Amino acid sequence: MHIPSALIQQTLCAVAISLATHSGVVLAKTFTEKDFVTQPLGHGVYELAYDKGQQALYAASAPSFDKDKSDGLVFKLAAQTLQIEAKIPTERRTFAVALDEENHRLYLGNSLEGSVTLLDTRTDKAIKTIQLSDTSDPENRVHLREVVLDKKHQRLYVSGIGRKDKGLLWVVDTQKQALAQTLEKLEPVGFAVDEAGDKVYVVSGVGELIALDAKTSRLLSRVKVDPADPKHYFLNIALNSGKGVGYIADTNTKDLLVVQLDTGKLLHRVPTPNSVGVLYNPAREEVYVTHRNDRQISVIDATTYHLKHTIKTTAMPNSLVLSADASTLYASVKQDEKANKADYVLKIDLTQL
Repeated sequence: MHIPSALIQQTLCAVAISLATHSGVVLAKTFTEKDFVTQPLGHGVYELAYDKGQQALYAASAPSFDKDKSDGLVFKLAAQTLQIEAKIPTERRTFAVALDEENHRLYLGNSLEGSVTLLDTRTDKAIKTIQLSDTSDPENRVHLREVVLDKKHQRLYVSGIGRKDKGLLWVVDTQKQALAQTLEKLEPVGFAVDEAGDKVYVVSGVGELIALDAKTSRLLSRVKVDPADPKHYFLNIALNSGKGVGYIADTNTKDLLVVQLDTGKLLHRVPTPNSVGVLYNPAREEVYVTHRNDRQISVIDATTYHLKHTIKTTAMPNSLVLSADASTLYASVKQDEKANKADYVLKIDLTQL
């Protein structure tokens, strides 16, 4: 049977389009960090914050874990070039960050000490340190993990892990600069604030999605997202409030999970390696995910959930932050502990993707 060549070409074209549309793999492109700008900093670099007013990027670091070296260091980088503008010493090791740009405050999470330090971004000087964990019993000290700012309700949410029983969620009044509430038995790890919806969404170490009332911090709901799999350890969540969905990064299991925020229903699994950081970019309808073990960053289409691009890194990507115009993605990248190399920051021009 003779098949016209024109028909064959049309058929092949249709198949190619179908594969591109449904798999998302055909059109995916792989980049390396050599395609972008990097800046080595030092040991123990963790979370990042972007300051639009100063056109600066802050990077928190804990240079040493030795007991007699408990000081920290915050790097201030030029957002455009990543050149180091300042090295700000702190009395305690810094890990997590949250920026209140309007009030010129940078909140620094001191994980090992269980405290938060407030830094004035105009003077680069510490204003105050708020002790959250009880220091009377070192064996029962709660280590601070994440700090997230709710500007609308003037609250700072801080997750504490490492207790013998359940984790803690501290709520700090940012006006009074003092602890307002301590919520127990939530086992919180990461969270995100939906200011428009007056809610705070918490993900836990036991695979839960927890919703809090942002006005009162009252528990609204608590749902096991995927109860059939007990291995889940949710690390971070990013919100797409317009669609009412959240994107959950899991450090123990593969796949980025897409969940319905109001019910906790699992809507979709995006095939990825296990994840650490996750960030949603509404301007480009993209989700960015860091995969430390696989040394790569995934760029995912937030509409189709298809993989758009992969960015390979020589070390382990950790935390993410966007520029104010959403055209630049910054990532902190950590070296293996055995490698005698500096952790660094990667600047990704999203318009090149």
